[in-house]
Amino acid sequence: MKFEQTTDRLILRILPADYAYQVLQFYKNNAGIFEQYEPFIDENFYTLEHQKHILTYEYGEILKLHMLRFWIYEKEHPDEIIGTISFHDISPNIYASAQLGYKMDQHHLRKGYCYEAICTGMHLLSNDIGIRRYEALVLPDNTPSIRLLEKIGFWQEGLLKDKVFLQNKWRDHYLYGYIVPQKQSKGE
Repeated sequence: MKFEQTTDRLILRILPADYAYQVLQFYKNNAGIFEQYEPFIDENFYTLEHQKHILTYEYGEILKLHMLRFWIYEKEHPDEIIGTISFHDISPNIYASAQLGYKMDQHHLRKGYCYEAICTGMHLLSNDIGIRRYEALVLPDNTPSIRLLEKIGFWQEGLLKDKVFLQNKWRDHYLYGYIVPQKQSKGE
């Protein structure tokens, strides 16, 4: 798998620790939005050292195919991160599944970028390592995320009570699933 992929409008990159400053800026620029959906984040999160540590850890996990994170750039602005998609808990073989996560910069919402990046990432994982089932968790009141997942073809499988500890309380999450369509042979 290539560490850089392109779509019609985007560049998707796997980043080493050298890019920690760009990642830090992305998180700082969107802290008010992202913190609504993240577990507790302490002040260390917004340091260059912490972002280098995370990128180094994730890079190692990517090399082992335990996870995959692409950072999203517009082709017209290849030096500014506008989002990220991640696939974690990658389980090839008998499970052939992965968990999906994503974030988009507040100034780049509703442009179809997340859709474009997620579809590209799912296509790569399905073709390169045989992932056939994807799952995503979403808060019940996160309507934009629900719409995005449903546009891709995910369906709601159920409500997971008290699934994630966010903003000092346990929060329910919908579980969404997607199964890659089986290729049909001629005559079927």
